[in-house]
Amino acid sequence: MWDSYFGFVITFVAVFTLVPYLTSLLTSWLGHLSKITLVNNLGNNSQLVVGGLGVIIHELGHAIFAYLFGHQVTKVQLLNLNYRQSGSLGSVDHRYNDRNVYQLLGNFFIGLAPYYTCSLALYFLQKFLLKAQFSVTSLVQGLDINTTLSFQMIFESVLDNLKSSFANASWAMVALYILLTIMIASTGYDLSRNDFMTVNKGILPWVVVLIVFGSIFYWFNIRTAIISGSVYFISFSILFMIHAIISIVIAMLVIKILGMFN
Repeated sequence: MWDSYFGFVITFVAVFTLVPYLTSLLTSWLGHLSKITLVNNLGNNSQLVVGGLGVIIHELGHAIFAYLFGHQVTKVQLLNLNYRQSGSLGSVDHRYNDRNVYQLLGNFFIGLAPYYTCSLALYFLQKFLLKAQFSVTSLVQGLDINTTLSFQMIFESVLDNLKSSFANASWAMVALYILLTIMIASTGYDLSRNDFMTVNKGILPWVVVLIVFGSIFYWFNIRTAIISGSVYFISFSILFMIHAIISIVIAMLVIKILGMFN
């Protein structure tokens, strides 16, 4: 599929469009269940008390990428204490020029941004609190164009990394990591319908840009580097998704246990 021009370009577009979209969609679905679990077990205000940090990181993701893509940010509310009146825990209002391709395709990244900001936050917590030694490079070592990525391999690598991190870290650091994971994963991954509507506005220009770059990469014969980069990107995306899912499941389990005493 990488050999012919159309096969290369179509695969290139699919990898860098469908992979982030589908991994974010799946994680968001579970993140929505996590928020429902939070409310049902600990009450509405727990979205602020327990999940406030996740909301802040979620909205920061939207705001940062809106600025990066040159949108006019008119309002940033990282945490809405009066959410009952508006129905929104936080918000980022932004405007863009629909004739500006850069700003238009930015919608794709702005909508998905919370998925990546929450995942990065959890990754750094694991790295600095638990002293995790996880390396994406180790996952894709030896992979090439003819190698099929193993979801099970990445899943087991993430689990092994968590196990070793928990075993080597102090109880205080493990407790702090779990607490912060619950605060982030309970609300941060829940991408709203409006978030995905924003993503959809940027899909077409993003696909066009990918087609142009894919064509350039093909005709200048730098396919090998692009294929290698695609393998890394897919591995990295699956890693983030699995780590996010595990974090959300941990949050839901602890919230349900706490709900028994509420």
